[in-house]
Order: sequence, then C-alpha cells, then structure tokens
Amino acid sequence: MSKPNPPSSSERLERFIDSALRDQPMRRAPGDFESKVMAAIAQRMVPWWQTSFAHWPMAARVLFLAASIVFVKLGLDGVALVLGPIDPAARGAALFAELAWIHALFVSIFAVLRSLPSWWIYAGAAVIGVFYLMLFGVSAAAYRTLYASR
Repeated sequence: MSKPNPPSSSERLERFIDSALRDQPMRRAPGDFESKVMAAIAQRMVPWWQTSFAHWPMAARVLFLAASIVFVKLGLDGVALVLGPIDPAARGAALFAELAWIHALFVSIFAVLRSLPSWWIYAGAAVIGVFYLMLFGVSAAAYRTLYASR
C-alpha cells in the first residue's frame, strides 16, 4: 500500500480560502435589489411583438416591412386615384400647375424679403435665438422640478 500524498500548498490554500469564505455571515441584499431583479425578469418575459423592432425575429421584421410598403403603396395609389386625373398627359399638366403655384409662392416670398430692411431680419434672427435659448432654460427648470427632487 502506498501512502496518500500530502496536500500541496495550492490545495491547502484552496481549503483555507474555502473555509474562510464559508465562515462569513450571510449578507442581506439592498432593499430595492429584489424589485430591480423582478423588473428585469419581467422585462425578459415580454412577448417578442411587445419588444422593440430590433428584437423581433428576422422573418417578422421582413414581413412587417413588406406589409408596410404594400400598404403605403396602396394608400398613395388610392389618393392619386381619387384626387388625380387618369390621363398621363393630364397628370403632367397638373404637376406643372402645382410647380407653377409653388414657384409663384417662392417668388412672392423673396420679393417681400428683399423689400424688408436688413435690421428687421437681424432682429428677427435675434428674437428666434433668444427663444431658442429660453427653450433650454425652461427645459432645464422642468427637468429639475420633475426629476432632480427624487
């Protein structure tokens, strides 16, 4: 019979660490930890169609995009059928009339802008800039009021 091999230093260290860790008292988890874990578990149990589009199966994404394209095409064709003429030549004339109306609108807008004094334009840009900065101030105040007090 052979003698059992004496434990090596790494085995002794392993046993020492194991016994030291087992002797440690059990620690309580933070109070809100359970609610966070349960919320994470509940979030993972949501059906795929209630998750974001990026988490859908590939087949469902492709089918959804194809159906969306078909419905948009049908909607646009329906609107064109109801509102527009059927003759392609008449459609071209209608498109030209729409473009002529838009062109006249832009010509009149630019004529008005050319007749305004330049300081009005600068003052208007300054007022718009001040309102834009006020938007950030009001947004920061609203954020502090609603969320920073928690």
